[in-house]
Formats: sequence, structure tokens, C-alpha cells
Amino acid sequence: MVTNKRNYVYWLKFRKDTGPLLRRFLIATSGLFLVAACLHLIPLFTNKGDIDFLFFVVDLGISLLFLLEYLLKNKVPLFVRILTLIGSAIFISVLSFFRSGLMGTGEISLAFIIISFFVFLPPIPSLLAALLICSIPLIVGISVYFSFLTFPEELGLRNQSPREWYFKSVSLVIFSILSGFLIQRLRAKLIKNIVYLKESRAKILKSNQHIDKLAFYDSLTQLPNRYLFKTLIQNRISLGQKDVFFLLINIKGIKVINALHGIGFGDQILSLIGDILKEYTKERPNTIVASLGGDEFILWIENSSKSRIEDAIIKFDLNNNQTLTPDRLGHRLQYRVSGIQFPEEASSLDEVIRKLSIAMNVAREHSMNHLVWFESEMEKKIEREQKLKNQLEKAIESNEFKIAYQEKVDIKTHTIVGLEALARWSVKEYGEISPEEFIPIITKSDMIVPFGKNIFQKVVSQIPNLIQSYGENIKISINISPIFFLYPNFNEFIIDYLKEQSVDPKILIFEITEDVFIDEIETIQKIVNSLRSNGISVSLDDFGKGYSSLHYMQKIQFDELKIDKSFLDDIAISDRNFLLLESICHLADSLGLKTIAEGIEREEQILHLKKTSCHIVQGYIYSKPIILFE
Repeated sequence: MVTNKRNYVYWLKFRKDTGPLLRRFLIATSGLFLVAACLHLIPLFTNKGDIDFLFFVVDLGISLLFLLEYLLKNKVPLFVRILTLIGSAIFISVLSFFRSGLMGTGEISLAFIIISFFVFLPPIPSLLAALLICSIPLIVGISVYFSFLTFPEELGLRNQSPREWYFKSVSLVIFSILSGFLIQRLRAKLIKNIVYLKESRAKILKSNQHIDKLAFYDSLTQLPNRYLFKTLIQNRISLGQKDVFFLLINIKGIKVINALHGIGFGDQILSLIGDILKEYTKERPNTIVASLGGDEFILWIENSSKSRIEDAIIKFDLNNNQTLTPDRLGHRLQYRVSGIQFPEEASSLDEVIRKLSIAMNVAREHSMNHLVWFESEMEKKIEREQKLKNQLEKAIESNEFKIAYQEKVDIKTHTIVGLEALARWSVKEYGEISPEEFIPIITKSDMIVPFGKNIFQKVVSQIPNLIQSYGENIKISINISPIFFLYPNFNEFIIDYLKEQSVDPKILIFEITEDVFIDEIETIQKIVNSLRSNGISVSLDDFGKGYSSLHYMQKIQFDELKIDKSFLDDIAISDRNFLLLESICHLADSLGLKTIAEGIEREEQILHLKKTSCHIVQGYIYSKPIILFE
């Protein structure tokens, strides 16, 4: 049953191609019958023989009939055209038998119609029809046998013999079976090949669609990718569209989500964000959204303004989605947005993305869901940072940094009790570069360890001169970066170098900030204990600026506590701030820590500090950082 159904499907698909084939067949046959009709007129020009007007009229009529069906195209049903073709062939063959007997074209016509059956009809009907047509010579033979039909003597004795007609009938039967078998086999193979080619074409089209999807769409969010996005906006630009805004959206915390819930859940979040953005832009034909891969999305917005976009960003909230609720994720889903106007601030998509990325770096420094528009100063800052980064690498290699020292003064005895070593750097193109600018660049560029070693070694090399200038009791403080502090074998490097330079470790104080406690506190405790056991003091710097957790002070034994400038600025005018300062000093005293007040600039601050146990002061009121030896 399955085979029959398949054959039937083959036939239906093949019949679809029969129409054009039959039209070509009709025009060719029309031409042949026209030639045959003209051949009957030859005696008119040669004066030999008689004109067969009957066959002339028949051939010409059939030629015109086929031509008419060809011109009418599909207005004549396929079945009618086939029937006309077969009927005309039967008529010609019967007429030929009666007029010319076995000497005419009747047998050829019957062979033609048998082949036509097998070409244009299904297998079984074509075989039955062919066998039925083969009975025409048999019927003529029977008619001759019973003398119902008698041929003229000039047509020959063969026409008077029923056996000759029976033989022609049997010959046609054999011809029908053989030709039918051959044509059906060829047609079956042809149909299978056609079906195979069509199925292959369908598969290729499907594959091409899949390839196009992979080539033009993000596989995770199903949003257009960068290539398709570029094509879409190029089409808009070619239409003369101007005054357009681009937005870059960066999703924060996807790595945390992947760590907490798995990569699959993180991918689901990104996919849902893609759905939200598609839904958000579906009713906005002037907006195109695309994925740049990972956790970044880009939007093209027409016919808008900066104020309208800023209002939309404020109202837009990913956390409203049921799947993205803070309760399910463990925290609110945060995102940053940067924007740029096109073509005023960028002339190509690559330039747009580059400048959006620059603005995104600024957006990351702001509060949640803050939109930052690109400004040319941002690009200048990036260019400056890149130039400084390149020069910093050379500066570290060639030891170009200088050391400035700021004095620490005891306000009771008015004596200098210590110095803080501070790195200074100048560039010919920009002049003096503030540590607040070059230290972050060094940190981001993974140069902080070689930089820290460089500064430490330089300070150690100047300690003999410092002792000579300030006496043997002077203490030298060095700021140690958290990254350098946690560097493998940090203690070994410090102690070995001090021994190599014959410098007493007791002269040094390492100042560390609360940043270092991001890692395991047990590790920090071991490092601090090792340093202190070798004579190096450790100071907790910028106390009050960060978390100021008492947990650190409970676990780790420090020698000093440096109170941040932000705590000291208003102690002369704010009773609340002064009470906080007193509390910190009492806490330090109870733990056996020295307290140092940094950033002191006014006399009234000194007067209030004298009321506390904090007597060591560092600030501009006594001295600025000075380069002593270079």
C-alpha cells in the first residue's frame, strides 16, 4: 500500500511537469501534420499523380487543431489535450487502413499512439488502452475474413489475407508490452530522480535557511547579529535616514549568575532578555535591536531625542519579567547603557561600537541603569591612558620613577618621627602625572607587581641617605598594593632583599588598605605575622574610607592605624565627626595601636587632635611630598 501511494505521489508530481511537455509536443506535431498536408499538394506542382484532398484536409485540420490547443495554453484541460492527441492518431490510423490498407501509415500511427499512452497515462490504464488499440488490425482482419471489408486489387493480395492483419495485431501487442515496459521503467527512474532532486533541493534550501540563521542571527537570543544589524542599518542609511541614536546595553552579573545557577540558567536569562528586547521593539518600527554576543545588546533608534530615550531607560526594567525577578535570581538584574548620536559623532558602525564601548567604561563607574552619552573627552582620556600605559611599561623597565617623601610629625614634641614614600612620575609630553591617574593604569595593565618591586627596591636603596638626614630612629612607610601583597613568595622576596642590602627591617612600615581583605583573611594573617616576626611593622591605611570592619582588627595584629582624611576634614566644625575621631582613637589605644592622622591642612584641626590620643600627623600643614635625592 505504501508503494502504491508512493507511485501515485510520483505520478502526481510527474503530471505537474506534463503540461509544458505536452505543449511542446503539440506544436511539434502540428508542424509535422502541416508538412504532411503540404506533401499531399506535390502533384499540383509536378503534374504527376493525383492530389489526395481527403488526407490533405485531415492533416491540415489536425495541424490547426493542435496549434489552437497550443495557443490556448492552460485554458484547455490536460485530459482534453491528451484525448485530442490520441483521438486524432486513432482517426488517422483507421482512415489509413481503410484507404491504403497495410501500405499506409496506420501502423505507424498506432505505434505513435501506443507510445503516447505510456508517456501520458499511468502504467495500468496505459497498458489496457494500448492493448485495446492493438485490436484495430484484428478487427480489420476479422472483417476481411468474413468479407465485410474488401480492398481494391491495386492495394495487393496482402490486404486480402486475414492472417496478415492478425500478425500486425500481435506485433502491436508485443510492441506495446516491450515499449510499455521500457517507457515505464525509464519514467519511474525519471520520476524518482525528479523527486530526489526536488527533495534534495528542499533540503538544500532548508540547510541554506539554517546556515543563513547561523550566519545572520545570534544562536542564543535569536536576535540579529552584528553582521545582519550592519546590513539592516546600511539599508536605512541608504534611504537617507539621519538623526539616529545608538544604544549599547551591557548586562551586569551574568558571570555571578552562571556561578550560582549554572551556565544553562545564565543562557536562559540572556535568551529571555533577548525576548524582552524583541517585545519592547516589536511595536516600534523605528527601532532595531541586535545581539553583539555575550551580555551586550545594541539598538538603533530613529525619530527620537536624548530626553525621550533617557526617560525610556528609566522606565525600562528587566526585573519586571516574571522569570527575572530578584527573588529568583538572588539579586536585581543590573545593566548599564551607553549612547551615541549618528552620524554627528560617528560615521560607521565600527566607529559607533568603539565609541559606545568607551562610554560604557564610564557607565560602569556610575549607579545602576545609568545612561551615559558619548563625549569626545572620553575618547581623549582613553587615548591618553593608552599612551601612558605604553610609557609606563618603559618607565618600569628603565626605573624612571622618583620617590617623594612626606614627613610624619609628632604634634606634642614637634619632631619628625617618620616618612611616607610616595611614587612620582613625569612624562615629557604631559609633565607631572598624578599617582591617582597612573596607579589605576598600572593596576589594570597587570604591571603592579614589577612596579611594586621597583618602588620598594628604590626606597631601600635610599634608606642610608634617609637615616643620615633624619637619624636612626626614623621610620619609612611604603604603600603596598593588595595584588603585590598577595603575590606568591612576597615575604621571601622582601626579607631576602633587605638582607642582601643590609637594611634593618625594623625601619620599614608597610601600609596596606582594606582592599587586600577581599581574599581569605587567614592568608593575610599569615603574611602579616611573618612580616612582623621579621621586624617589619604593618599599618592599616585609609581607615574609615572603606568598610572599616572591626573583624579585620580582631583577627590581625597591626602596628598602626592611619585615619583617612575624610574623617578629619570637619572635626573642627562638626561635633559628630570629632566624637567619631575620639572613638577611633580609644579603640586603637585599647588594641595597642598607634594612630596617625593624614591629610591635615589647617591649624584648627591640630588643636582638636591635641584633645585626643592621636599625636602623629601627616599633611600639608607641615610638609608636602618632596623628592629628596633626585
